[in-house]
Parts: sequence; C-alpha cells; structure tokens
Amino acid sequence: MKLRNGSMVTVTLFMVIALLLNGCGNGRNESASPGDSGGKKVNLVFWNSGFATIDENNKSKKKEDFYISQAVERYQKLHPNVKIDVQDVPSGDELFAKFQTASIAKNGPDLTVLWSGSYMLRFKQFLEPMDQYFTKEERARIVGWSATTEDFTNDGKAYGVPFGTDGTFLLAYNKQIFADAGIDPVAQRPKNFGEFVAMLEKVKSKKVTPLGLFKDSFLHVPNYWIAQTVDVPGLGTLVKGTTNFSDPKLVSIMKGWHELFAKDLVIAEDSVRQLFIQGQLGMTVGANSDILNFSKEMGDNVGFIKIPDFSEDVKIHDGGPGGVGAAFVVTNYSEHAKEAADFVKFLMSKEEQVNKIKSGEARITVVNDVDVNEYVSDPLVKTMQDMANEPSTIFWPDNVYPAELTSEMMSLQSLVSSGKMTAEEFMKKIDQKRDELLKRK
Repeated sequence: MKLRNGSMVTVTLFMVIALLLNGCGNGRNESASPGDSGGKKVNLVFWNSGFATIDENNKSKKKEDFYISQAVERYQKLHPNVKIDVQDVPSGDELFAKFQTASIAKNGPDLTVLWSGSYMLRFKQFLEPMDQYFTKEERARIVGWSATTEDFTNDGKAYGVPFGTDGTFLLAYNKQIFADAGIDPVAQRPKNFGEFVAMLEKVKSKKVTPLGLFKDSFLHVPNYWIAQTVDVPGLGTLVKGTTNFSDPKLVSIMKGWHELFAKDLVIAEDSVRQLFIQGQLGMTVGANSDILNFSKEMGDNVGFIKIPDFSEDVKIHDGGPGGVGAAFVVTNYSEHAKEAADFVKFLMSKEEQVNKIKSGEARITVVNDVDVNEYVSDPLVKTMQDMANEPSTIFWPDNVYPAELTSEMMSLQSLVSSGKMTAEEFMKKIDQKRDELLKRK
C-alpha cells in the first residue's frame, strides 16, 4: 500500500512539474495556431520606426488620429486579450544599434520595422523565420519577399515581411527649363551615359545647374548602373567575390560619376528638393514621396523619367532602383512570437492595406489584391504603383551589399567625384574591403 501511494505521489509530482515547465517555457503555446494566445493576457512591444505618428505640417494632429494608432485599436477589439505597446523609435543606424544591444540582452521588442536586405539580415540570429506563419497563398499576395530572404529570392527563407514599397527611384525634370534648352527628355530619352551628359550640358548652357542629387545619391545612381550592368545575380557574385568591382565595365561607371562633377553638371546636397521646386535646378532625383511632393508644388511644370541606362548593352534596361526598403521583423526571443506574427498579418491584410491608403499615409502598396485606383484619384500614384511592380525595378543594391561594404563605398565615393581618387583605385579598395569581410566569416 505504501508503494502504491508513493507511486501515485510520484506520478502526481511529475505531472505538476511538467505543467510548471510548460508554463515557464517560451510562451509560444506550440499546440495553438499562429496568433492564438489561448485567452491569456499578452503584451506586445512594437518598436515603431515605420508608421507616422507626427505630422510636421499639422502639429495639432493627435497620435490617435494616425493610421497605426487606429489599426492597433481595431486589432485589440478583435483580440481583447492582446495589448500592443507602440513605442516610437528612429530608423536607420540609431535603431540598428539600439536593436542589437537589446537583442543581445534579449530584452528588445516583440516586433519592429528594419531596413530590408543586408541591413536586416545582419540581425538574423535574433529574428524569427516568418515562413511558418504564412501559407503559400498568403505569401503570394505580398510582393517583394526577395528583400527579406537570406538568398534574395522570392521563395527563400524569410526573416521579415515586406513592410511597404519605396516605388522606383526616378529623375524629375523642370519642363520649362528643358523646353528652353530645346530638349524633350521623354521623346529624346538618352540611350546611354554619353547622351545623358550631352543632355545635361544643353541645360547648363542656359545658365542653370542641370542636376541636383542627395548626398547619398551614390547609392541610387552609380550603384543602380552597376546593378543593371551585372543583373541581380551579378550583385551576388560581387558580394561573394567570384567577380570583382574592379571589372573594367564597372570602373567606367565610376569614371562617369567623376565626369558629372568634373563638368559641373551636378550639385550634391540635401537642399536639392527645395532648389528644384524653386526652379533653380533642371533635374533632380526622388522616390514616390518626393515625386508626389514635386507634382503638388509644381503642377504641370514637372515631368518624370527613369534613370537613363549607362550603356546600350546593360542586362536590365529602362529600370531603376527601388522596391521594398523595409520589413516587419519578429524577434526569436519574444515570448509571444506567434501573436506578434498574427499582428503583422493583420496589418498586411487587404482591409488594413486599404485603410492605410485611405488614411493618406501610404499611396502605393506591396499587396497585389488592392487596386490603388479605387482609393486614390491622382493618376501619378497609379503610374508609380505600376513602376514599382515592373521586373526592371531592381531591389536597392546597397541593401544587397553587406552594410560595412556600403559604408566603405559611401566614405570613399566623394574622393572619386572630387578627383582625389581614381575610379580604378576606388573599385580596388571596394574589392579589398569585400575580401576582408569574407575572411571574417
């Protein structure tokens, strides 16, 4: 009898321990479906670096008036047991440092928005693979997965979910200035870099600075020319070291970058947006938010073209850099990864993507089951949506390169534009940096 009672006590003790261990686990409730928290109270911390919560043009607008606040409220009504704490954080380098420090200590957010590509993938050790939370059909309605996968393919293992598209990076031009120079850049679209330079020289002859670039436009113009010359798989071989940046074809691109500055055809400063709107520049660059702002400020006097091909034998013609520049990520140390993924899926739903567009905070989308024409009257928005989905739009090349390689490019490229370093020297230094990074692996 004692043995029997002892056995029962032992069995009971094992059951209690098992229940306690289950309760002290990672909180993911593996038997539940994604997003099912089993009725338990769940607190999700969302580091918001992607949604607007301040309107610089309307300081009286309250936080609850913005899309993300309203979306969170809708979600919490559907899931009364879930509380989402939205904490605004800056994007870029400041977020990367903050996220890395917190993730090492495993006290970071449940989810956030990171720049996509290599910027996001350098934190892969802290990120929850998202494939398990999306069916094939759910994944198919979202474009741009290649920006979130480790091999930069649409079907690869995804460590993030496309947040939104930056559209295609374009050149905006002042129609009156170009008409005065006798140029129609659409009808007379340059076929190569030489023709592009000739067009800018005609504008310069009218005592107008032909082209204004941002300080980081190296990432969008020469890098795009590199990408269209080697194709997207070619970017991969450059990163892996099986081909070199010092290839003569790519060196010629950097020679062209120097030529633009040497001939005083370009200025590079952050004020170029305003200078262009004021009619002091013939042409400038911009993604979708810039394009819409130029159209709003300049009306019919602004036109748009894609960045001209560097040469007539490039592998990708008539395109531009762009696509998904940021992604939702869920941390793999989160105790509520499934619930966090469920919230991401909610934000990516057709209904919420429509709500986001209706809010005016987004104009184009990464889902293919929403027609922006139904909700936005501006035909320019439809044009940008179509361009963003064209095969010739190349995923941001700097998002494919390792972040340290991009930093090296940015720190040295001004030496080329100013003539203090030759194009050959620059490309050899980029190869050396790439090789150094490969040896660290």
